[in-house]
Amino acid sequence: MAASITTKKRGFVMTGGGAKGFYEAGVIHAFHLTGMEFDVITGSSIGAMNSIVYAEYLYRKRQLPELQRENPLAAIEAMDPFVKAFHRTWLLMPSIRIIDDGEDGPLGRLKDDLANFHVSLPQLVRLGWWYRDPDRSKLPVPGLWPAFLRLLLELVERLGGGGKLLQIIKHHPYGVIKTALRVYLDRFGMLRSVVPAHDDARLSNAFTGTVTPLLPQHLDGDVSTEYDPTARAVELVDPGRTFRDYAEQRITVRLTRANYRTGRLEISTYLTPEDFVRYMGKQAWRLKVPDPTRIPLGSFRLQMPGNPNAVAAALASGRFPGVFEPYPITDIYPRSDAGNALPYRMMEAWLDDAAAVEGLSQARRAMREARVETDDWEDHLATWRKSQRMHGFFPLLTDTYIDGGAIDNTPGNAAVDAIREWAEVAGVSRRAIELELFVIYLHPEPGVDPTKTADAALFDVVGRTMEIQGAVKKSSEAVTVDTINTFGERGADLGRVLQLLLAAHRATLDGLPAADRDAAQQRLAAGIKELRLRLPRGEAENDILARLAVWAEDMMANKLPLHVEKVIVYPQEMPLSTLQFTERLGYRKDNAIKMLTQGCHDTLFALRNHLEKDKNLIDDQDHRARSLARRWMGVDDWPKEEGEQLKMHEAWQCTRTTCTFHTRHCARGANARQ
Repeated sequence: MAASITTKKRGFVMTGGGAKGFYEAGVIHAFHLTGMEFDVITGSSIGAMNSIVYAEYLYRKRQLPELQRENPLAAIEAMDPFVKAFHRTWLLMPSIRIIDDGEDGPLGRLKDDLANFHVSLPQLVRLGWWYRDPDRSKLPVPGLWPAFLRLLLELVERLGGGGKLLQIIKHHPYGVIKTALRVYLDRFGMLRSVVPAHDDARLSNAFTGTVTPLLPQHLDGDVSTEYDPTARAVELVDPGRTFRDYAEQRITVRLTRANYRTGRLEISTYLTPEDFVRYMGKQAWRLKVPDPTRIPLGSFRLQMPGNPNAVAAALASGRFPGVFEPYPITDIYPRSDAGNALPYRMMEAWLDDAAAVEGLSQARRAMREARVETDDWEDHLATWRKSQRMHGFFPLLTDTYIDGGAIDNTPGNAAVDAIREWAEVAGVSRRAIELELFVIYLHPEPGVDPTKTADAALFDVVGRTMEIQGAVKKSSEAVTVDTINTFGERGADLGRVLQLLLAAHRATLDGLPAADRDAAQQRLAAGIKELRLRLPRGEAENDILARLAVWAEDMMANKLPLHVEKVIVYPQEMPLSTLQFTERLGYRKDNAIKMLTQGCHDTLFALRNHLEKDKNLIDDQDHRARSLARRWMGVDDWPKEEGEQLKMHEAWQCTRTTCTFHTRHCARGANARQ
């Protein structure tokens, strides 16, 4: 860690993976038990929904009476019902049927209809092979006409009669198959998604409804049964909660969403007009490239002013393509919220709306009065206003969103952006900040048993390759963080050398006669002009050394990257896959419990291992979290060697006997299942 670091910030990053979100629910449990709190929470896909629940947890924790909040054990007990209700909500997923695979549901009816489809696999193969033949005009292969006639009869029956089929052929001669498929899926309400729009609210209702806390009886019996009639129900997330509510409690939440129209990554967060003016000023350089569409997807994380609804923003981030319909922007930003007036004006008329321009100009005046630099705002505003391409980047009223993880399933960049922007507003040098970034990966490291690598079948090789590909994307991000840290440290070293050189030159210059000093300043000015450096202007306009010193100081404080220390938590195994929300799709209660408890004890170990390192910057939260981790893990002395730490990972036992999972349901609890 660099010696100049004086400020610690913390980020919590949750990635996507559908039903794998059980693991993140366990991670949240570990942070609950250790009193961990974060300055910024980011998420994509199911990680976005879990992010909102954790933000709500922190929001309510900060409403506790001061004496209760300041006592770590009392705060844990006070917030325990909320966390247990959250866990029960996750275990209720099969009965909630986010994906309705019941006999009377869309999938069930589609299955019944396909079961009566009397075209055999050989017939379909014969038709498909002939259709893809580049020389289809040659005589049909044997058996083609009977197969074609059979398919035609089935299509007539399923598309609503011969008239409907003829209409499709007449009006869509070059897209018969696609149009017929659309008509067919529309019969089951599945034209746009597996989950029809009218069933869409099941996921949001699960996390905004009231549910009683999880009991040990639920783990052994039926999770949906109310075993304690006196139990008090808990509302998880207030459906009216907005990002501004969290921001007022110093909880920054940023969720990624992918714009279906532009294919660009956007961020759902609370952004004031002043924040947006600052953001636009920093991003205006992108318009100077010849073709902004060449900016790599995911590298431009667009922010817009406004106050998103928390649950809606999470749902927009988690729109798994094909399973859910793309989510409309008008649901993310409620028009009824006065804080969303500006984005609606910009979506409707861009910067041709005089009221929108005035709102931004008013924000800029407020920033100037507060002596906040706005970087040539007038020029930027004029450039953005004229740019049709930037208008195309910005959301429109008709825009919809798909899974944020489709572009960025490692939303750590959004956390880094948030802390960097905080530093700018607070006037804190980036090099004085360490960001501890806790990142949750919903996959184990991609190793396999050596015996399984021999004589692998085609599908084994494909599946294995995809596993490695997903893991490489995440591990490469970790390497990128290390590289940025190295460049930042070297940049700081070079900056200090430059400052020493400037001080030495100043001493030499001050000792010269006035004429020689002026000549030296002119030569410096010519060199600066040739290098095209934009030096700040000050009272001593002709004192190039003074202006260089101010420039170097600004570069050191505000242009170098902040230091990021990444703490990665990942499972040893992953018993559930992405869409296993119901038993027919592969859900098993034992596997779900295993994932949830594994998330907790993996995180306790990772957190403890991180906090036991020799660190230069230990604050009150570190001391509290380490003390509680030691308490629950029942281990005072922590091994220094990596091999011994791995043994500890497998050996320690949890001492929190009041935990719902402790008896028989957790690998670190009492009487753990083998």
